Amino acid sequence: MDITHTDRLAAALADRYTIEREVGQGGMATVYLAEDLKHHRRVAIKVLRPELAAVIGAERFLSEVRTTANLQHPHILPLFDSGAADGFLFYVMPFVEGESLRDRLTREKQLPISDAVRIATEVASALDYAHRHGVIHRDIKPENVLLHDGQALVADFGIALAASKAGTRMTETGMSLGTPHYMSPEQAMGQREITARSDVYALGCVTYEMLIGEPPFTGPTAQAVVAKVLTEAAPAVRTKRATVPEHVEDAIQVALQKLPADRFGTAAEFGAALATPTGATRRAPALARQRASRRQLVVVAASALAIAAGAFFLGGRLLGSRQAPPLVFGRATHVTWDPRLEVTPALSPDGRSVAYAGGALLNMHVMVRPVGEGRAVALTGDTTAAETNPQWSPDGSRILFLAQGGVFSAPAGGGPARPEVPGDARSPISSAVWSPDGKRLAFTRGDSLYIRESDASVRAVARMAEPALCAWAPQGTFVACATGNLYYATAGIVFGNLSPSRIVLCRVRDGRLTTVTDSLWLNHSPAWSADGRWLFFVSNRDGPRDIYGLPISTDGRAGGSLLRLSTGLGAHSISLAANGSRLAYSRYANRTSVWSLPIPTNPPVTTVAATRVTNANETIETMSISPDGKWLLYDSDLTGNADIFRLSLAGGEPEQLTTDPADDFSPITSPDGKEVAFHSWRSGSRDIYVMRLDGGGVQQITHSPRQEAQANWSPDGRALAFTDFTTGDGLWIVRRDGSGHWGEPVQRRVGGSSPVWSPDGRSLAFFGSVVGGSLGFGPGAHPDRRLGAGDARRRAGVVGGRTAVLRVARCPGECVDLVGAGRRWSAAAAGPVRPRAPRLLPGQLRGGERALLFPQ
Repeated sequence: MDITHTDRLAAALADRYTIEREVGQGGMATVYLAEDLKHHRRVAIKVLRPELAAVIGAERFLSEVRTTANLQHPHILPLFDSGAADGFLFYVMPFVEGESLRDRLTREKQLPISDAVRIATEVASALDYAHRHGVIHRDIKPENVLLHDGQALVADFGIALAASKAGTRMTETGMSLGTPHYMSPEQAMGQREITARSDVYALGCVTYEMLIGEPPFTGPTAQAVVAKVLTEAAPAVRTKRATVPEHVEDAIQVALQKLPADRFGTAAEFGAALATPTGATRRAPALARQRASRRQLVVVAASALAIAAGAFFLGGRLLGSRQAPPLVFGRATHVTWDPRLEVTPALSPDGRSVAYAGGALLNMHVMVRPVGEGRAVALTGDTTAAETNPQWSPDGSRILFLAQGGVFSAPAGGGPARPEVPGDARSPISSAVWSPDGKRLAFTRGDSLYIRESDASVRAVARMAEPALCAWAPQGTFVACATGNLYYATAGIVFGNLSPSRIVLCRVRDGRLTTVTDSLWLNHSPAWSADGRWLFFVSNRDGPRDIYGLPISTDGRAGGSLLRLSTGLGAHSISLAANGSRLAYSRYANRTSVWSLPIPTNPPVTTVAATRVTNANETIETMSISPDGKWLLYDSDLTGNADIFRLSLAGGEPEQLTTDPADDFSPITSPDGKEVAFHSWRSGSRDIYVMRLDGGGVQQITHSPRQEAQANWSPDGRALAFTDFTTGDGLWIVRRDGSGHWGEPVQRRVGGSSPVWSPDGRSLAFFGSVVGGSLGFGPGAHPDRRLGAGDARRRAGVVGGRTAVLRVARCPGECVDLVGAGRRWSAAAAGPVRPRAPRLLPGQLRGGERALLFPQ
């Protein structure tokens, strides 16, 4: 503030205060040392920067300052006075004889551990008091923590609260609330509704800096810091300062979780966890030693997927009474930290060793390591065949796993594998588990559960939709499987699918099926208690994935109320040792962004020139562009479950279109831009819905127990084609009449998925199998040659494990996309089946898929 402003301020306050000198400037205010003429005491007057004062306004500022003036706590700097004078907005505080925490960090860089913990707990106490009185600070940083006789005093509640309510006008001035190094991910994403857990995150960053000498995330620019806040895990404290107690590191790791629900619920919990080695007050103890790492993958040059995984253990013991929690969790221990995937853990029967699938997504191998000291070793040493889903034999001597579409087993100590169930590339086995006596195998293939008897004969037991991660009950009576979401934990091109699922019990002797959970949420990875009286599984019904327990009656039904056993754990899959001594779980985080890349004039090009369209801590599974090219529509789990969002491609903030607690997926805009079709689990199974964009509500289009999904509008907007996932892929069409009434769906084909209409509305293209009379294009033909329908049928097929795709695309005029040998081509066409003059588009597409064209 220049001399003119200082003189004006001194004149405006002359009847109450005498300005002595300026003592400091910050991003929002200038601080002056002054004398309070009435009380004859030294005070600090903070005066808002003129541009900030203009944005906030005097009325809002004074209103919020009055709110914070009522905060009376030994670790909150009190407020003496506030007001507006000659255009200045100011408030008055005691002048603290001491320094700020920033001053001390600048001088010492790292604080003694005892000092850091004490200061953090004092700040946590102040924040907890403020939070309980409805005030969130929003700008906790070392500059706002003053040290008076060594005691912490938190300052500047009023400015942060007032500025946070100034909305988009703050952005227009070029100012932002919060410092990037201490911003929570939700603040960095610009969310307006900030909770107390954001302050917990910021205090976690400050505590980290007091111990390490720098914040957890640093970078050359504010943008670089924010990018790390949104996508990277904080480096572990003890890797940088080994003398920090484990419980302190644990507490900081919980406070720095990306999702607010995964952090401590209150600042008091954080302070208690810092101060108490037992960590008994932590709301999420198993998160404590997370050191997950992330890596970026580019998918079809349009999105980036960040994945994180870690395997942990919870010491536990079983309780016999059904009135008590079935598991009591003890200390959590982080046991793996490879930057690649580490998923589907399986504990040995005695709980001393763990097997898991580790490595790159399409080339994972079974690894085995002791729970305590020791290193992980590959089970088979086979570096070519992908191996997944390990399971221990009841005696602990062998480990079962999936590979090459079949089932194999190998000695638990390592050695050559032997085949147990032959593979079938057309229908790979998705789950396999030994019986409790080790004489039989249960495995799933397609939509069926099979038992391999002791004499090696195989019998089909029951049919269920997309079974995965099955577990055989200790008594041998039932097999529990997760159904409805095969790709949640099955390694392959698709992994970590968000779809809801249910837990089904199959009685082994006769195949009777009993559903023991609903299908409105994810319910996956079943595991039995040692006595078979409880079934444990992972579910997201209350927010982040947690462990739940369900009592099971002797006839295989739910025998009581569902119990939530953990809070904010974020578990992906679980395993319980047969003796009940330990529970292992893996963590998996999927982060996706949508990127934009212009179609090049002279392809191919790299994705270096791509620009990020979305930038949030979220998972996006599907997206589409509105017909007018103005809107991006996508599904996102940003709010805790999958909802539909749209974003103007001209810029701006995403708009959330759906808010139902059930998951909504695959939005696509009608040709006139007035409606959005999507599929949702609101009815308990997948159904097609249409939402009017003018506020006219949501209409359920299909009402069957089938699994309808992937809707796509006809060019005239009077019909929807969609996929039925019930018993294999199938294509259906539902039409509406002139009055807007939707009729009954009609099946058009058995087999096929992801339908796309031709521009004239007379044909559908889809992924499926090449059969007689269908049109396909095989990579054996050169993409430059012209194709007739008959030629295409003759050449359709698989070459070198890859297939080609013929897809009718919506673009100016009629065009056809060809995907051959994993690369994408585009060609103008006189008709929907005569491509010519193709040109290569950027990006690789996955192999193993075909698309067909047939008259609808």
